[in-house]
Amino acid sequence: MSNYLIGDYIRDTRLRRGYTQEQLSFGICTTASLSRIETGAQAPGKHILDALMERLGIGDKIFDVLVSKEDMVVFEKIQDVTRSIARADYDQLETQIEALEQLLEKKNRSNLYLQYLTFAKGMLKYGRGGTYEEVVKLFMDAIHMTLPNFDGVTPNENNLLTFHEIAIIDNIATMYAEQNMMEQALRLGYWLKQYMEKKFVDGKEKTARYPMILYNLCNWLGNMERYEEAKEIAEVGVNFCIEYGNLVAFPRLLFNKGCALASLGDRKDATSIFKQAEAIFTATNQMQMAKLTADLCKKHYDIEI
Repeated sequence: MSNYLIGDYIRDTRLRRGYTQEQLSFGICTTASLSRIETGAQAPGKHILDALMERLGIGDKIFDVLVSKEDMVVFEKIQDVTRSIARADYDQLETQIEALEQLLEKKNRSNLYLQYLTFAKGMLKYGRGGTYEEVVKLFMDAIHMTLPNFDGVTPNENNLLTFHEIAIIDNIATMYAEQNMMEQALRLGYWLKQYMEKKFVDGKEKTARYPMILYNLCNWLGNMERYEEAKEIAEVGVNFCIEYGNLVAFPRLLFNKGCALASLGDRKDATSIFKQAEAIFTATNQMQMAKLTADLCKKHYDIEI
């Protein structure tokens, strides 16, 4: 497709969503650059196009853009880094970060590339036992590359978010929770929950990320003994997973619901929920989680499943 059609699609989608050029471009490119992209006067690079599409709620790459071999090598290396983070393979992650950094030294180091690199360094620092201050600084450095006004605790509902920005904010919230800074963690967690519910978010990305945001909220609310709220959030997550088929988060949220019910004194329903969670963990070959579920039920609630 031509550059003009790409720009036309971005402009039409932005207007249908009710977003301004300033909202969409903030931290990604200048408003003037977005205007040129929308009119076809400027062709967006792959990383800018992907970020704009994510903020518009479009995850599937429906447009092909001409990219250099160098850009594709960087893109593939970023995918390798992402997989190592997901596997918590920190030895491999360190090697891949070094390779990515060398690649970026040879090309235009855009904010979006640097943001991902800095976030990956934060994950490596976390995995290697870095201090809270060290890890959060890297996460904050990363988010400030596209959201410079974010203070780390105050949600800004006017911001549109890319998938990377959502991941960084979620990890900042998780760091707060690990330091028992629960109110700060909840503030960011609820912001992300509401963003997923109110803004246009790609269906595939929402199916993967939204339940895990709810899972974190359940845990934090439970730690604060706010069990009714934890149960309500867990139920939202369970229903979402059933509707959209997320079998990774589904038994985790079921377990959250069981914990809330047990803490509220409803042992009968809690036992039933715990058994369901353990069975689904087993059926989906998450044997370690199945065993952990049974052990925690016995240890914390004196419930045999």
